[in-house]
Amino acid sequence: MINTGTIMRTTIDDLKERIQILSFVNYRNELGDILQSEEVVRAECWAKVLAINAGISESGVERTASIGYRIIVRYRDDISPDDVIKWRNKRLRITSTPYDAESRRIWTVVDCVEVVPDGKAE
Repeated sequence: MINTGTIMRTTIDDLKERIQILSFVNYRNELGDILQSEEVVRAECWAKVLAINAGISESGVERTASIGYRIIVRYRDDISPDDVIKWRNKRLRITSTPYDAESRRIWTVVDCVEVVPDGKAE
């Protein structure tokens, strides 16, 4: 076991899940208006994925469940809050700016949420 950091007692051996980091590329016309937006896989990496919370909210007749995840990857400075994480056929929306967990450039922590319409979690 290689110990490279202490965030949540994470070691390199704990990075067992494969994730994709998706970003959006906008195509614009000569006036700067967005004509088309395309989703591209910017990176794939190994991660530790932890479910950290769950909740249900009701708005009128619509009921939605949300599941919060904390994802830990080896240090990266190219993850943006506008990106989407794809993991196990789930699309996770990043909820806050990814951060360097220990200010040592070992781990990046990404907090995400999966919103499940109609309260039906997979």
